[in-house]
Amino acid sequence: MQYLKRNTKYSILAFLVLILSITISISTLAKTEVYFSLYDNPQKEIIKNINQAEAFINIAMYIFTDREIALPLVKAREQGVKVRVYLDQDQVDYKYSQSRFLVQKGIKTRISSNKYIMHNKFAIIDNRILLTGSYNWTFSANHRNDENLMVIDDPEIITRYQNQFEKLWFNKYSPERTKQLYKIAKVDFLPVSSAPANTKTKIININSASQDELIKVLQISEPLARKIITLRDSLIAGFKDPQDITQLPELTNLEWEEWIQEGITITTQ
Repeated sequence: MQYLKRNTKYSILAFLVLILSITISISTLAKTEVYFSLYDNPQKEIIKNINQAEAFINIAMYIFTDREIALPLVKAREQGVKVRVYLDQDQVDYKYSQSRFLVQKGIKTRISSNKYIMHNKFAIIDNRILLTGSYNWTFSANHRNDENLMVIDDPEIITRYQNQFEKLWFNKYSPERTKQLYKIAKVDFLPVSSAPANTKTKIININSASQDELIKVLQISEPLARKIITLRDSLIAGFKDPQDITQLPELTNLEWEEWIQEGITITTQ
């Protein structure tokens, strides 16, 4: 009996050491790449990472005037990637802003409620990569100004930025300014606080849905649908709770809230 207790104790200790080693390894592997405008072409790096997105791109940008960055965002959206853009109030009617173009292409765009300046400049891609720095997404930032762009893959830092984006998206969003943007862009503005009264509830069983059904009902990309099925198949009895789907880092509170707003009910049986 004493031998078994000692063995159990050593097993638990070994397990804790293993977990600690993995944690340290992951932290060690995290890195930051730095790019300077006029030297390293940050625009090229931004576009490269946009093109690699598989699930979502969440953007908070003070000034967004660069059409060469806007175009790959449109392409990503057409491939099922969720693209969300959160902008400063001046981007509603600023002459060179890409805000109207993005709205016209079906990209969800919201305007800050901050009456001063929304000066953030960051983008989160698939909870995998963070793009941030002094670099606004403008022609001048890449070709005229001295700016910096950091590409970060540290999970803890990415989580903090993702949490902040959700706060901005949900709590510092101006329906009035956003409605004005949609009006200027000549696109129908749909309130997002609740699902329209005439929206029919869509029900999907994530334990039996095919890849095509996941893509169509949840409005997600093909790579993300494949990951859901892979995760489902790895579980003994599939998903036990609908929110188990958010075990995937590519699925966040934003996706869950949007499904609720769009009248989508997720079940496991």
